Amino acid sequence: MMLQGMPPAQAAALRAALEQHPAAAEGVEYPGWYFRRWHFLPEGYFSARSVALYERVIRPVYWAGSERRVAELLAGWLRRTGARRVLEVAPGPGMLLAALRARLPDVEFRGIELSPFFVAAAARRLGEGVVAHGDGRDLRRVGRGFDAVIAAHYVGHLPRHEQQAALAALAEAARPGGSVVMVEHRWHRLRLPGELRPAARRAAGFSTVQFYRRFAGEGAGA
Repeated sequence: MMLQGMPPAQAAALRAALEQHPAAAEGVEYPGWYFRRWHFLPEGYFSARSVALYERVIRPVYWAGSERRVAELLAGWLRRTGARRVLEVAPGPGMLLAALRARLPDVEFRGIELSPFFVAAAARRLGEGVVAHGDGRDLRRVGRGFDAVIAAHYVGHLPRHEQQAALAALAEAARPGGSVVMVEHRWHRLRLPGELRPAARRAAGFSTVQFYRRFAGEGAGA
């Protein structure tokens, strides 16, 4: 994972400043592990400078040119399943949500994001109120009953001890019979099957799990 530790003094200063951000919602708590220099960004996900660097440099490299293809695949799947309400957890600045909404203008898209700086960036791209400020492990701020819940490059970034709770929250946000779709890199995917063995899967609220592996230049595979 491309991250560096953050000096405690810097983390404390950022934590204090977060409450003053215009996009910050009252009562949102930030876990200690979130204060990292993710992808070597100078203030992690907690500054306008880091968000600008993420959008301009980090995200294109990290997605390795796959974002358009992922958006096309997800839009096609959402269209086939007839999804009308879709939630993305940890959408960052809302680029994938924007791509999906452009392809499916009649679908209601929502998001929830822990960094208020990303929430503000998403608001500029999608409009106010589309992406809520909150923790992806507690989705009460956006409600439940979604036809599909998308988590792109989210669960694989979490510490192992947090993944089970995150998976349970994703399942709870989906309506009965709804779906959770996770997109992960190859270096993240090896963690997920172990977290979704039958016992863990039932504990997280999933009834069926399917894994699809797609790589650049390949067709569909299961």
